[in-house]
Amino acid sequence: MTTYDTAPRPVPKAKGSIPTTVRFDPSESHEIDQWILDLRGSTGVRWDKAEVIRELLRMARASDGILRDALTARATRADA
Repeated sequence: MTTYDTAPRPVPKAKGSIPTTVRFDPSESHEIDQWILDLRGSTGVRWDKAEVIRELLRMARASDGILRDALTARATRADA
């Protein structure tokens, strides 16, 4: 079983933080919004999109490499 560091991390302060833009098409954005609302409902945690993206990227960098390996496999399939 994989476990991840679930300790809450503070949201970066505006001063000194580095913005990153992620663009979604309208239908994908709606699906993501709904997924985050479902996540809020099932966990009781009020996530915003930026927090979810930061957490997913932290998980992808985890030492077990499970998500990194999945991304690598996806990239390999896309190149085929």
